[in-house]
Amino acid sequence: MNDRQPRQVLWRKWLVSNQSKVIRGSVAFAILFFVALVYRASSGGFETLLKFSAYNTAYIVLELVAIIDPIGALPIFLVFVSEMDANGRRKVVETMTTVVIALLFFFSLLGQPLLSLLGVNVTSFEFGGGIILLFLALDMLSSGNVTRSINTDEIAVVPLATPLLVGPGTMTALIVLTNQASTPLLDVLVGCGIATLIVYITFYFSEYIFKLLGQNGVKAISRLFTIILAAIAAQMIHSALLAWGLAKF
Repeated sequence: MNDRQPRQVLWRKWLVSNQSKVIRGSVAFAILFFVALVYRASSGGFETLLKFSAYNTAYIVLELVAIIDPIGALPIFLVFVSEMDANGRRKVVETMTTVVIALLFFFSLLGQPLLSLLGVNVTSFEFGGGIILLFLALDMLSSGNVTRSINTDEIAVVPLATPLLVGPGTMTALIVLTNQASTPLLDVLVGCGIATLIVYITFYFSEYIFKLLGQNGVKAISRLFTIILAAIAAQMIHSALLAWGLAKF
């Protein structure tokens, strides 16, 4: 009886420990990922999961990086973590990238079923998403510095992971991409993984990148990605107009 009590205490401590939370979260995410993957494969055929195109993947990475815009988010990130030590900043980056990859995979795998549940047409969603992306690009071009007061324990999830990095534009792009027959699901998932890796590297070495580029360099690269984002938005609007027969070419 006395031996059981220490074991029960250790078990309860493990249940509330950070390691346990990470393991439980990873298992829950893996189960959700597997269920969603089986659902997508059953609707499109399991052979579609084996298709892969390096060209499509490169385009997806470019599109996601342009929308997420990690370089443009660096100044805001540095404002929030300026009072933290190296370990604190590293934990924020790790948590932030974990949330980013989870959101990217979620909307890649379950974005279309979510649309079906809401009864929204994909073409309409593409058109509306294109407009959102266009306004987002215009806002990014015209906005200045952003400062917010927020609890540092929460910044990894909100506002850094979402909506700063993974916002409506990213969600829209993933749903539209996974609905295209010419874009295999594997390309989208690999693209999400590579884009998240770029996000992780960017923020992990954020201090060095910011010092190397300087404030003007960061702003210049951010504007470049914003122009690419505006072009992608125009393409999405044009595709929707083509689908409705309102555009001929």
